Amino acid sequence: MHRARTLLHRLAALLALFGLAAALGACGGGGGAATSSTAAPVTLAPPVSLTADAGRQRVTLNWPNVPSATSFSIYYATAPGVSKASTRIADAHSIYVLRDLPNGVTHYFAVASFNGSAEGVLSAEVSATPSATPPQPAPVTVRAAAQSGQVELSWTPGFEATADPTSYTIYYSGSAHPTKASALKLGNAVSPQTVTGLANGSSYYFVVSATTAAGESALSYEVSATPALVAPPAAPTGFRADEGDGAITLRWNASAGATGYNLYYGTEFDVTRASGARVAGVSSPFVLGGLNNKTAYFLTITAVGAGGEGFEAPQASATPVAARPVQAMLSIPAGSLRMGDNLLDPIAPAPYSTPVHTVTVSAFSLERHETTYAQWQEVRDWALTHGYDLSNPGRNGGLTIGSNMPVTQVTWTDVVKWLNARSEKEGRVPVYYTDAGKGTVYRTGIIQLPNDAVQWSANGYRLPTDAEWEWAARGGLAGKTYPWGDVLDAGMANYDRGTSTSVGSYPANGYGLHDMAGNVWEWVWDRESANYNADAAGVTNPHGPDSGVMRVRRGGSYVYGTRYLRNFDRMFRDLGYNGPYFGFRAASSQP
Repeated sequence: MHRARTLLHRLAALLALFGLAAALGACGGGGGAATSSTAAPVTLAPPVSLTADAGRQRVTLNWPNVPSATSFSIYYATAPGVSKASTRIADAHSIYVLRDLPNGVTHYFAVASFNGSAEGVLSAEVSATPSATPPQPAPVTVRAAAQSGQVELSWTPGFEATADPTSYTIYYSGSAHPTKASALKLGNAVSPQTVTGLANGSSYYFVVSATTAAGESALSYEVSATPALVAPPAAPTGFRADEGDGAITLRWNASAGATGYNLYYGTEFDVTRASGARVAGVSSPFVLGGLNNKTAYFLTITAVGAGGEGFEAPQASATPVAARPVQAMLSIPAGSLRMGDNLLDPIAPAPYSTPVHTVTVSAFSLERHETTYAQWQEVRDWALTHGYDLSNPGRNGGLTIGSNMPVTQVTWTDVVKWLNARSEKEGRVPVYYTDAGKGTVYRTGIIQLPNDAVQWSANGYRLPTDAEWEWAARGGLAGKTYPWGDVLDAGMANYDRGTSTSVGSYPANGYGLHDMAGNVWEWVWDRESANYNADAAGVTNPHGPDSGVMRVRRGGSYVYGTRYLRNFDRMFRDLGYNGPYFGFRAASSQP
């Protein structure tokens, strides 16, 4: 979530770019640089739950909303006993990913709330050990519905969960804070799962874990419920949120036996009755006003009846915007550029972006915004009935927080097939074929397409080339570091929020393109190259090397730190890779 940065935070971000701040703070998703804090604690509540999920050279932290907090501070160390003398990451928000951690080294974490002027006490400490073969993350959005003599539990897979075969275990107890060692256990659970044999009038506490061949996850947040002979009404169905200017309109279906409804909301993922700000006695539709544009809100609704207040509906989310973004193909003029690392700063090198060389790009068109999830869904629905194997549904941004989010978690091959489907759907000539003969439109399978399998002159949709992308990102500003100039500015790009934002939330560059730095990484056509090929100097419309396993990604993202926001910086990923910070935008040879 976007927060105004102090001058100190701006300086810390600039230092992080040049490698002068602690590496972990520079690589995380919340944008605060690692520092040391000696501020005295105040009586501001910490998150009541905190999970730490181990990944490959990373740890993902997840904590619930605290209504009085505007941001959070993460403290961490490689030994137990984290305190405010430990390394600190400021201005953080859940979900937060710390990257470039060594596998096999256990890290310990605690989180404190911050309200804009003071910082509270630390949460309970948690730990995780990055691994080359990590377990699944802990389940999220756990809900407990009280019934007579039983409780129904539901949950969803955690952030960046894999498709590996997974079983779930429920741990529960009549006392708060059940553990794997102390609680009753229900294995092989499937959401929703009913836990029976419970006493009416007694409160029970539940946590859930996920297990794969790599091991068992950390425990989820704790939830509680009290079975009763007369159960509360069921959670409302059809809960949805529509974005407006400084407001969100909520709608839901009536629940049987409900006499009223309560709304809960906050700015951290997985808002519940326990963690959200409460608005009592609402009715559908309800307009929640006085909100900040470009800030993600998470919301849930409960029904109240003769049996009391029920459990929460599945979470909805939205990001208010002053005006809805309008997608369009924009004409990008022809021209020549000095492509590559024009800074050559030895402190922050870009080894994959040298040697600098001059290339020429013909006029083409590029989409104003990153491809949205709504666009992805519309074309994918068409493609599935027209011979395409686009089984990947994609993801609605980083945390599913609005209707104008970029599509994420799409692979390079997913994107190439989707672009062909969009071309056919709109009556354009497809660009990608299965081989150099160009006799078969690429619709199925995973193929490492060669350059000569592309109909470059076709008017269909395609990925921009590496050279086209950099030319467009520079927006007519020669030799500048970012699409807007040389000064890193949190008001110009999403690199410090911990999740994606609505497309168009930040100013456009000189060509009218938004989010060419930050928000989500963007796939481009070219294959990997450890260094630019010097022979490409003077070439018009280079398409990259004809060999190589991985494909180029550009522009940085909301997570990964600041160095990748630079116009020339680039990285590579396997064509089958996807992540909640990977997206794309469409190009066309038709100007």
